[in-house]
Amino acid sequence: MRALIASRTNRILTMRYILFLALLLTLIGAAGAQPKKTLDQPPNTWVKRSPLKTAPLSPMLGYEGSFGYDPKARLLIRWAGHNQGGGGEQNAETWTFDPVTAKWTLKEPNTSPPGQCCAQQNVFDPVAGRFFRFSGFSGNHGWHWFRENYLNNSSVWSYDLEKNTWRDMRTVPAPRPAGLRCASWDSDHQVIVLFGGEGANDGTIVYDPFGNSWTRLFPKKEPAGRSAGNMAYDKVMKQHILFGTQFSDDPHTWAYDIRKNEWTDLKPAVQPPTDKNDAVLAYDEHSQVIVASIRVAGQQVGVEDWHYETWAYDSSKNTWKKMNPNVEPPGGGQRRRIMAAIPDQNVILMENYVNPPQKVPGVEREQQIWTYRQGAKKPNTAAVPSAVKPRDKPRLVEDVIASVHSPTKVRLAWPAAKEADVVGYHVERAPVEVFSEDQIYRLRWDTASYGPPAVGAIKAIGKFEKLTPKPLAQTSYTDTGIDLARPLTVKDEIYRHRFAGSQIDEDGTPYRHAVYAYRIRAVNRLGVESGAGPYALTIPSAPQWVFSKEAGTACHLKWQKNAEERVAGYHVYRMDSPRINGPGQVIARLTREPIATPHYLDKNAGTETARYWIVAVDPLGQEGYPSAPVWHERQYKKYYLPFTGAWHQ
Repeated sequence: MRALIASRTNRILTMRYILFLALLLTLIGAAGAQPKKTLDQPPNTWVKRSPLKTAPLSPMLGYEGSFGYDPKARLLIRWAGHNQGGGGEQNAETWTFDPVTAKWTLKEPNTSPPGQCCAQQNVFDPVAGRFFRFSGFSGNHGWHWFRENYLNNSSVWSYDLEKNTWRDMRTVPAPRPAGLRCASWDSDHQVIVLFGGEGANDGTIVYDPFGNSWTRLFPKKEPAGRSAGNMAYDKVMKQHILFGTQFSDDPHTWAYDIRKNEWTDLKPAVQPPTDKNDAVLAYDEHSQVIVASIRVAGQQVGVEDWHYETWAYDSSKNTWKKMNPNVEPPGGGQRRRIMAAIPDQNVILMENYVNPPQKVPGVEREQQIWTYRQGAKKPNTAAVPSAVKPRDKPRLVEDVIASVHSPTKVRLAWPAAKEADVVGYHVERAPVEVFSEDQIYRLRWDTASYGPPAVGAIKAIGKFEKLTPKPLAQTSYTDTGIDLARPLTVKDEIYRHRFAGSQIDEDGTPYRHAVYAYRIRAVNRLGVESGAGPYALTIPSAPQWVFSKEAGTACHLKWQKNAEERVAGYHVYRMDSPRINGPGQVIARLTREPIATPHYLDKNAGTETARYWIVAVDPLGQEGYPSAPVWHERQYKKYYLPFTGAWHQ
């Protein structure tokens, strides 16, 4: 009887404990689901948020970066731009900024695209939950290895903040998006519309993240090409508003309607000044207007003085209005501002870079963050999920691994699709023609020869052909219908990297192996295929999660092992130079033979700034894609110490 009573008592206590835990978890969950704090700011005002004595530390980054706001994480993603010195090295750093707390965080992801400047108007896709970076200007400010740039600087990369991972989307065929482009997210069609860019001639182009495809639209009429200016999507009027330019005078307000594939010169009665106005735009969905910061030439004590003015454009009325807020962010330079909407806070956030030429009293050099509130409508701080467009085909297959076993055997592997209705996969293959590093003058000048030359750049990609007569049930495939010992020439190309004739040495040693590209398409029960995911080449992928650590005059390096089934080892490359600006720095290979372990100690790193890359080697001796670089005694190190540990990138 006592045992029975004890047993019942234990069950009752257990049930009470479970109920207590359930209640506790419910309360914790409810606390976590509470709306985020609202920024306190009156209408039609600018408020400086960083750097402030009362705010978290700022990394004081340079200008020409890019923004994308993640509404789920409620964090602003900032990528690329120059270093803290202003016009120095083009970095590839991924940061987040919390608009409410003003806290900066350095992400240090798996890898990254080559560093870039003039990176304005990269775009966040709230449906996929990814930040999309487009190609731009890389390599002409020092500290870049051009083998990395030539192989990794493709048209599109995506960044997943939740997983802290970058992916090279390797989309072909593809245009060549330029720096200082205009781009905006179309929330109705769930695509990204791009126009212009310095030196660009692609006109109006669209990138579809779901299908990983580019489309050039060829509308009957287009605005004049431009460097800078901005574009923003008006969700109510369902049109992309384009305004401004950096170097010329375009006295027009343009609207693009993707449904009609039509540009319209809106001809409002009044406009902001248009000469070299370097406008930056963002759509305020609460006030349903486009907020713009305009660069304006004025007169101050008889001397020309550039400054910024805040304007708002109402598409429904086709009217511009000068807002005359309480204060304007200081300065007046070109390419100094980037802007993003923060809908859950009902503010527009703008980075404003101030340096000595701006002649701002009391400020020599500062990366400023300001917020502007247009209207008084109370923001909805609860997370609002983005509407998902119905899709009749599976999502992309990404992260394909091509493992070279021998010249006549390549094994492919890929992750299984998440959709329940995916029943199989098709494998596609295309021939690839490459330049060796000995055929490209810049690579010959920058990197010493260590035997047969590595792949320096992709020259052309041919048409993809389906290798599987019916969908495969498994997530692997072995291709034995190739011979990598026999270099090939591409005939029916779908992509070509067009170097200037002066960059290519026709007498350089060609690459000794054939190269192929593979990509996978998922197939659902209806037989509908996914878009073409990123391709994988028959050279090793770039090593990921590379980190370095200083130890006096030595430098420790570590990285994650490559996913390929057979890797002969890794080579370590180092760039030495105190040079601040300009291309042409020499890079040396530190490893005579590939090393088997994913770590390395450079005992002779010294105390000067250096940069390292890791390259994997396969059983045929082929070097693969270079990793993203890491620093030893990096420039402007003091700004990074509060944001990194002993191991850093």
